[in-house]
Amino acid sequence: MVLRKKFAVLIVAASLSLSYSIVGAQSIAATGAAEQALATQFPPQSIETIARANAALALVPDARAEIERRVAYQRAQCYEDFFTSSCLNDLRDSERRANKAVRRVEVEANALLRRERAAGRDRAVAERERRAAEQRAKSISITGSARKAENAEAGEPASVTPPKETTPADEPRP
Repeated sequence: MVLRKKFAVLIVAASLSLSYSIVGAQSIAATGAAEQALATQFPPQSIETIARANAALALVPDARAEIERRVAYQRAQCYEDFFTSSCLNDLRDSERRANKAVRRVEVEANALLRRERAAGRDRAVAERERRAAEQRAKSISITGSARKAENAEAGEPASVTPPKETTPADEPRP
C-alpha cells in the first residue's frame, strides 16, 4: 500500500514535470507579440516614407524591452527545469530569432532615413552650385584680360597703359 502511494506520487510528479517541460518549450519556441506585431506591421521592403521609418524606429525599443522581459521570465523557468542547459539553449535561439526580426525592421528604417538625408544633402549642394553659377554669371570680372575681352566685345578700344620709365643702371637712385 505504501509502495503504491509512493509510486502514484512519483508518476504524478513525473507527469507534471513532463507537462511543464512541454509547456515551457512551447512558450520558448513561440515568438513574442512585440516582434510579431513589428514584423507584420512592417514586412520586408515596406518602409518607403520617412514617417513610416520613424514610426518603426519608435516601436523598436518597446519590442526589445518586451523580448528582454520575456527572456528573463523564461530563463527563471528554465532554472526550475531538470534539463536546464537544453532549455537555456532553446531560449537563446528564440531570443536570437526575435532580435533578428526586430533588427531587420530597424536596419531597413535607418537605411531609408540615411538615404533621405544623403539625398537632401545632394539637393542642397546642387542648389548652392546653381546659385553660385548664377552669381558668377552676374558678376563683373576684375582681371585685366577679362576686361579687355569685354571691351573688345563691346567695340571699345583697349586701354593703353603708358610704358614705365626706366632709369639707366649707372645712375644712383635717390
